Amino acid sequence: MLTEFFLAGRYLRPNRSAVSLITLSSIVGVTLGVAVLMVVLAVMTGFTDLMKQKLVETQAHFQVRDRWNRMISDPTDVVEAVKAAGGAASPVIQGPVLVQNGRQLDTQTLIFGTDAESLRDRLGFEETPGGEENPLKSGRLSLEKNEIIISNLQASRWRTGIGGKVLVYSPRRITRMVNFKPEGGIEINKESSAFLPTEFTVTGIYSIGKYDFDRSVLFAGIDDVAELFDLPWGSATSVFGWGPDPFRQESLISRLREALPYYDITTWQEENQQLLGVLAVEKRMMFFLLIFIVLVAAFSITNTLITSVYQKTREIGLLKALGASDMAVTMIFVLQGFMIGAIGSLTGTLLGGLVIHFRNDIMKLVSELTHTELFPKELYFFNELPAHVIPADVAIIVSASVVLCTLGALLPALRAARLDPAKALRYE
Repeated sequence: MLTEFFLAGRYLRPNRSAVSLITLSSIVGVTLGVAVLMVVLAVMTGFTDLMKQKLVETQAHFQVRDRWNRMISDPTDVVEAVKAAGGAASPVIQGPVLVQNGRQLDTQTLIFGTDAESLRDRLGFEETPGGEENPLKSGRLSLEKNEIIISNLQASRWRTGIGGKVLVYSPRRITRMVNFKPEGGIEINKESSAFLPTEFTVTGIYSIGKYDFDRSVLFAGIDDVAELFDLPWGSATSVFGWGPDPFRQESLISRLREALPYYDITTWQEENQQLLGVLAVEKRMMFFLLIFIVLVAAFSITNTLITSVYQKTREIGLLKALGASDMAVTMIFVLQGFMIGAIGSLTGTLLGGLVIHFRNDIMKLVSELTHTELFPKELYFFNELPAHVIPADVAIIVSASVVLCTLGALLPALRAARLDPAKALRYE
């Protein structure tokens, strides 16, 4: 076996022949294939992990709702049941609203009725604004009567700031102003009274770092939101719950469903099942499609070794004349393919690691050169390109590449083993 390794390595040494140039091109092909696969899978994994992290940070670990989609008139029992099961809970009123600032009306807004303590304990808001870890960027953490906390995106869009005023309309009140006739058409609901929008004062500006959340969510006191939606004080549309571990809460959810049989309990994974499923499928499809790059490199190795066999026909004949077996000749060229795959995988892993490390710098440079935003946060939700290298993924990529390259060498290796020594020695 040592002889086969020596000869296989000897054939790979760079020289001025065409075979060496083709060999180097094959190694480059494997390198690029492995690097692309590694970068894409790392980005997809990082995107999925960061998406899960942001979902956990911006959503409750689970939500408790009335089974018949009614309001929870007294959420105290639900909160106590969650605490007894080992979790924490907070009643919340949430719903879509219309926000007016001057002549501008924003329809893509969701209001959360909660309290400052929940924002501090669950979303990481701190009393003193500023800092990367603190979502509260300016103002103060206060949700007193008719006070509201908005995002930096909303503040920019509505052209307002700390101390500014915004008007909030309840769609529920608006829809009560008209009735639909059985025969078609609409009419004014005479039993409905005119109403004024609720005026809120901006006391804080936040930024979570997840575009769709910052784009649409604002916070107000739960009693203010109850009045806005014509709900009784002390009621809630749902109860948000948090467990010790958002990724392992099966036993907690099971205990809660036994303790609260008349409520629906959904986890954050169930709430985002479609999104998480799409991300998982995309990662598998990316691997399936990009593995063809390595497959093309394997075919390039086949062509390289076929050329090598023809170039070294007399040497092969001499080896067989000296007693080398067909298996030994086969192993020489199979090991040559294996070495190309191993070298290409190693250099590809190093190249992929460098690209992943400098990914945001590369993305910024390309964006500046092309004057386009490669990953707009409006579509991808995050300010930077995430990446997470999983050793198991790298091992799969490297193993697949080495196996494909080794198999690509099998055909020319068998061709070399079948050469007749006498004819090979006469080859010109």
